[in-house]
Amino acid sequence: MPIDRFRQAVNLLESNQDFYRDYILGVEVPTTDSLLAERNLTALEYHEIPLDPGVRERIQAIAASRVRSYLSDIEDGSRDIREYDITNTEQDTVPLQYADPDSIEHFERYEPLLNEEYFDTGSYDNLSDISFQALRISNEPDEHVIIFQKFSNRQISGNTDDLRISERDEQYQEFEDTVITIPERIDCILYNDTIYVFASKKFEDIFDYLTQYERHANDVLTGIDSSELRIHNMGEFVDSILGDRRALRKMKSIEERGLYSSLNRAQVEDIVDDYDLGIEIQTDDDGEWGIYIPDMRKKWDVIRLLDDDHLESSLTSTQYQVYGKDQRD
Repeated sequence: MPIDRFRQAVNLLESNQDFYRDYILGVEVPTTDSLLAERNLTALEYHEIPLDPGVRERIQAIAASRVRSYLSDIEDGSRDIREYDITNTEQDTVPLQYADPDSIEHFERYEPLLNEEYFDTGSYDNLSDISFQALRISNEPDEHVIIFQKFSNRQISGNTDDLRISERDEQYQEFEDTVITIPERIDCILYNDTIYVFASKKFEDIFDYLTQYERHANDVLTGIDSSELRIHNMGEFVDSILGDRRALRKMKSIEERGLYSSLNRAQVEDIVDDYDLGIEIQTDDDGEWGIYIPDMRKKWDVIRLLDDDHLESSLTSTQYQVYGKDQRD
């Protein structure tokens, strides 16, 4: 059970055992693999950073505090645990989410973290295109926790032209050394073939979920093109979707529902009229009916139409456009 494995991960992080800890950077590099290239994915290289043991212990302590807080919430009933789905972030209290590595495309890119004992030494200063940093904690060859943090260029002071100063001898003086900061947070952990997610956006960035969402979007848009439904300014709609992470995330749910393949004009007109949507139903010069979006900020009315986000209360007959659904059958 995911909760049992999570409890084991918490116990391991809180343990005072004599762990082996190494701190690793995952770096994006061009790929020669045609399958990766076809899916717009990069390859990954790994480099160990010679981080002071005390700092490694500090990162472990931060992670231990974070996971203990989540476990306490789950045990007192104030937080759920659910399989990863971006709609979970729309809940009042975001649940602890978990993902199977098999659900991540080409997870073999990350498997060296599980299988390789050592990596070449590197540094923040001489590596470009750093994707993430990870603290790997092991107490025996087949049991370890990997703590992931998404990397940001803001962590390196030398990436700006700003003057760097520090107080010395009662006055601030310029210094040339590059200062590296490590976030006091964790984004996700991997333990016993399960990834536990604490920051959805950063988790998605680390494991390239955005490319998966883009493929869901392409499938939906292709499906709309072959259906009775038309969007007259489709090109603008496509560009707006592909440039909006939140919209891309909804494409998976829309694809699973598949409403676009069966919607007819009467159904669309009823929803547009009943819920006062900011879109129009028009007939083009060829006599084909379709949706026209006068302002791309209103693309969300189309997205929520396709995701069946319009509900009527059985108690008051009040109509709602909802932003998260917990289906009850």
